[in-house]
Amino acid sequence: MSIRRWAIAVSIVVITIGSLAYIKVGQVQAAIAFGESFPEPSATVETLITKSSTYQPTYQVTGQVRAIKAVTLHNQLSGTIEQVNYTAGGQVVQGQLLIALNTSEERAQLQAANASFKLAKATLERNEKLLVGNKVSQQLVDSAQADYQVSLANIANLQSVIDKKQVLAPFSGTMGLETFEVGQFLNANTSLTTLVDDNKDMWLDFKLPQTMAKLSLNSQVSITKITQAEQPQSMSANIIAKHSLMDAASRHLSYRAQINNSRDLLSHNELVKIAIPKKSQQVVIVPNSAVVRSPFGSYVFELIKDDSGQYRAHKRSVELGQRDGDNHIVRQGLEQGMLIATIGAFKLRPQLLVYAKNTADSTSVATPVAGIK
Repeated sequence: MSIRRWAIAVSIVVITIGSLAYIKVGQVQAAIAFGESFPEPSATVETLITKSSTYQPTYQVTGQVRAIKAVTLHNQLSGTIEQVNYTAGGQVVQGQLLIALNTSEERAQLQAANASFKLAKATLERNEKLLVGNKVSQQLVDSAQADYQVSLANIANLQSVIDKKQVLAPFSGTMGLETFEVGQFLNANTSLTTLVDDNKDMWLDFKLPQTMAKLSLNSQVSITKITQAEQPQSMSANIIAKHSLMDAASRHLSYRAQINNSRDLLSHNELVKIAIPKKSQQVVIVPNSAVVRSPFGSYVFELIKDDSGQYRAHKRSVELGQRDGDNHIVRQGLEQGMLIATIGAFKLRPQLLVYAKNTADSTSVATPVAGIK
């Protein structure tokens, strides 16, 4: 009797479990069918076919523009200013008298020296004639000769003092803005003003670290003015000289370039930016919208067709280079002819179904950046 009861109980349990299992399987199958009725997750993005370009990277340094001739003028002797023959900031010509100090005392002494010279010369000539007839001694002639030479030296000395109290322009150019007045006293070796020549060719001095490749003579560098203009003026300069020794303290090598300033864009002592070309390399240019950044690096999504002919997203890590506006240079990670996602790439994940607005026949290309050939 007990066995029969146990059999009935077991049968009830088995039937109950089977019924529940049947119901659950039906629910799972219904859920699967319901899920399959929805389309696969996907995203629509704009695309770009990558192109390879030759990129010329540059290394930027700061250089100083120098006039080929530029001096600071000084007076050699002290004295009171008698003449000022230039305008501050004006043009002067070579040999022009700029500042003359008072030389009235020296000129009076020069007149006395000239009179002594005439007397010494006449005495010498007379004694030389008398010596022929043995009417005077050789000693008297020698003494007259000495007086004559001393007179000449006195004249030369006084004329030198007068000349040193005049400041002349050593070459043609533009004066500085310093001003002086007649009657002003100047101490010896006073710094007066600057003079910069008007030569349209100018020098550009700069230094490069020893880690950079050495520049060869007659090679060119690109120069950009340091201004607040949206499009600064650019020009090129030729390397004309380099220092024979590297600086022991900074480990930099000095170079000098020559630039034509016929457009008067540069000034003496002005600082400019200099772009030094590096070795060219093959790169790919992509829009910034194609680059996705993460704590683990930057990457783009390449779109590759699966077995059914639909595009799937594949992550490709990239090494980024220079950024220029809306574009970015990719040094490594991409090759020519790849179809990548651009606008909308941030929505993608690996293996996601992607619909491209413009596919392999796309004409969408990134705008070239500076240095691309």
